[in-house]
Amino acid sequence: MSEAFEVSPDDPDGVAAAIERASKGSRVRVVRQGHAVADIVPIAAAGPGELRPERRDSRHDQVVRDHATRFGAPTLEHYRRIYATAGREWPGEDHIRAHYPVADVS
Repeated sequence: MSEAFEVSPDDPDGVAAAIERASKGSRVRVVRQGHAVADIVPIAAAGPGELRPERRDSRHDQVVRDHATRFGAPTLEHYRRIYATAGREWPGEDHIRAHYPVADVS
């Protein structure tokens, strides 16, 4: 299944909705200022709620670090909302901090 759906990375609710759509088989284009910056796609190889970080390569990690540096990392609250919207169990703050960039909010 595919559908035309675009979302801004500056809209946390839209990103959460995009992840929900991708979890149901849709490909979602992430757009900033009229330019595509990423696609959110279904993960066919992973089991339910499992992202299999061991399958990532160093290029993936570098892209994540570059985007976090350029656009800012999500906060823990953003990750909580995304997990909740996707209907996934919250793996805990320690897991998120170990696997993903997190912005600390003061």
